[in-house]
Amino acid sequence: MIKNPIHVSVFHTNDMHSRLDAMARLSAYARRLRAEAESEGRQVFFWDAGDAADRRVRICSVTKGAAFSPILNAMGYTLQTMGNAISLPYGPQAMADVGERADFPILAANCRDGRKPLPEGLQEYVLIPLPHGLTMGVIGLTAPWGGMYEIFGLHFPDFLAVARRLVKKLRKQGAAPIVVLSHLGLEDDRRLADEVEGIDLIVGGHSHDRIPVGERRKGVFIVQAGEYAQTLGRVDLLLDPKAGEVLTRSAHLLDVPEDEPPDPLIQAAIDAAEREVEVIRQQPIGTLQSALDLDHFRECGIGNLTADALRERFSAEAAMICSGLFHQGLPSGTINFGQLDAACFSTANPCLTEVRGTQIMDALEKSLDPERSEVKHGSYRGTPIGVLQISGLRVEYDPDAEPGERVKRVEVQGKPLDPNRLYRLAHTDAETIRRVGYLVLEEGQTTHPEVPTIVREAMEEYIRRYSPVPPPEGGRWIVV
Repeated sequence: MIKNPIHVSVFHTNDMHSRLDAMARLSAYARRLRAEAESEGRQVFFWDAGDAADRRVRICSVTKGAAFSPILNAMGYTLQTMGNAISLPYGPQAMADVGERADFPILAANCRDGRKPLPEGLQEYVLIPLPHGLTMGVIGLTAPWGGMYEIFGLHFPDFLAVARRLVKKLRKQGAAPIVVLSHLGLEDDRRLADEVEGIDLIVGGHSHDRIPVGERRKGVFIVQAGEYAQTLGRVDLLLDPKAGEVLTRSAHLLDVPEDEPPDPLIQAAIDAAEREVEVIRQQPIGTLQSALDLDHFRECGIGNLTADALRERFSAEAAMICSGLFHQGLPSGTINFGQLDAACFSTANPCLTEVRGTQIMDALEKSLDPERSEVKHGSYRGTPIGVLQISGLRVEYDPDAEPGERVKRVEVQGKPLDPNRLYRLAHTDAETIRRVGYLVLEEGQTTHPEVPTIVREAMEEYIRRYSPVPPPEGGRWIVV
C-alpha cells in the first residue's frame, strides 16, 4: 500500500458558449464542490477546455471577447485552452486582449506564428507544483480548423508531433503526471491517446461530447463535459507521491441542478461587463437620412449600404454579401455603436477576389434558390443564409422560373455581364464557405481578405465617412 498518496481533483468545463445564466448556476455549484474537495485535503483545480465565450452575447461581440475574461476570473478558473469562438472570428490580436485580462494561463501549443507559439496571450504548457516536490505538466492543444487560421498568418503544425515533443520535454524535466487540456474534439483526442506515449489524462472539448465516466484508451484517460454549462466534469486522481504515477482514476459528470441559485460573484462580474459594454454601445458613429430595412429574401436597405461599402473599400467593380449576416435593420437619425452591433455582429472579413462573369452569375442564381437561401447555418447565429445583397450589379430575374434559370440578365456597371471576363468582386469570406456560400472559387483563384477587420467595422467606417448618409440607391434586383 502506497503511503501518503496525493489526491488530485480536476473540475472541468467545455463549450459553454456564453450561456450566462447557466454559467452563473454552474459557478455556484462548482464553488461548493471545490470547497468540499479542498476540505478533504485534495489538490483541486478548475479548468476550461475552450469556447467558454461566444459572440452571441454583446459582452463578446462588442469587445471581441476581452470583457468576458473577468467573468471567467470570477468563476475561479485556473487554466484554459484556447477554443475557436474568439480566436477564429477575430484573430490573434483579440486573443492578446483576452489573455491580458485573464487571471489564468491560456494554452495553445499548436497555434503558431512563424516558428514560435503565438506570443501574446498564449502559452504552450504550464508546470503545476504538487506536494512532495512533484510537478504536473499540462499541455494545451486546439483545433486547427482546416487551415482557416492561415488568413491571420498563423499555421498549425501536426498536433501529434507537437504533443510528442512537449511530452518528451516535460518528462525530461521530471513532470508527472502529464495532462493535455484539449480543444481538438473527441476523435482527435482518441488519436492523441493512440499515437502519443506518456500522456496520463486528456481533458477535452470542441465536439460537445458527454463522457459520463471517462474513456480509457491505451492507458490514457479521456474526459469531456458536454456543452452550454449544463454539466460539470470531475476527475479524481490518486498519485504516487514519489514518482507522480497515476495509481487510480475516476471521472463523473455532474448535472448542474436547475434550482441552483446563481453565483452572486458571477452576476456582479456580468453586471460590470455589461456596464463596460454599455459605455461603448452608446458611442455615436453617424447619422442616416432614412431607415435601412432588413429583408433576408429580397433587396433591402442595410444590405445595399453594406454592399456599397465593400465595393468602395476595394475599388471593386461589384460586390455581394449574404443577407443572413444581418440581424436587424437600422433606424433613421443618429446611430450608435450598439445599434450597429445589434444589426451586424458577424465576424466575416471583407475580401477581394478576381472572378469570372460565370462565377458571379452562378452565385446570384444559387442565392435565389429557397432550398439554399432559407437554410439556417450555425455560423449565422439564428438567421437564414438569405439572398445576396449586391452593389455595382443590376439583376433581372424571374422568381417563378425553374432552378438554375431564374437569372435572366445581369449588368455590371451598366454593361452586360461578360461570362468570360474577370471582375474585381468585393465580398466577405462568408460567401465562399464550402457547401454554404454561394461564390465558388476555382483552383488558382486567390482571395485577398482584410484581417482582422470584420464587416461591422467596414460599415462603421462607411457611415462615419458619409454621415449624414443618404439612402442607398435601390432597384438592384428587378423582377421580370
